[in-house]
Amino acid sequence: MDAKAFGQFLAETRRSRGLTQSALAEQLHVTDKAVSRWERGLGFPDINTLEPLAAALGLTLTQLMHADKGDGTPSNQSLEEFFTMLYPTRIDWRYVRIALFWCCIALAIWAQFTLPFWVNVHWQIQSDGVLVPNGRWPCFLVYLLCIGLNVLVTQIWKNVGHSNMSRAVLLWWRTFHPKLAPWVELGYQLPYAWLAFCPLFIEATILMFNG
Repeated sequence: MDAKAFGQFLAETRRSRGLTQSALAEQLHVTDKAVSRWERGLGFPDINTLEPLAAALGLTLTQLMHADKGDGTPSNQSLEEFFTMLYPTRIDWRYVRIALFWCCIALAIWAQFTLPFWVNVHWQIQSDGVLVPNGRWPCFLVYLLCIGLNVLVTQIWKNVGHSNMSRAVLLWWRTFHPKLAPWVELGYQLPYAWLAFCPLFIEATILMFNG
């Protein structure tokens, strides 16, 4: 779709929703001049603005990208809605990162009070099959390292997830393959979630073997 056609569709949809350019701009956290520019066909919204724009106009991202006002309802709409339930819902991964971080902090504090001095961090199996500890670290240092590792992974996860490249790829999937997009995003986010979870697993393991 060219910029002129998109601009005309945007203007018509905005008016049909009873929105002024200023009101729409306020919802998108942009200037009304930017909205005016889009409607005059002088440019497109950037990648980060497309999803909020679709939501403000009461459209799906696919409808916005294909200039579909969504006035008609396909005959198989109810069937599609049923199958949509089989796909993973959109997860706000920001809250997942926050939850993992605070769980790591809470477990570290609990362990510090439970084992205030030294903890065994390495074990060796003897010839008779008995597992004996042979490496000790200060408890405070162990859990401080776990928290630091969690912060490092979380920051990398956050920066990579918010890069323009990853946004563009996920936006392409949501637009052209909406049924597969949630699975793609889940597969993209889970490795980072697992890496951020590893410090908690280490803390729990050390606490279990030293308790």
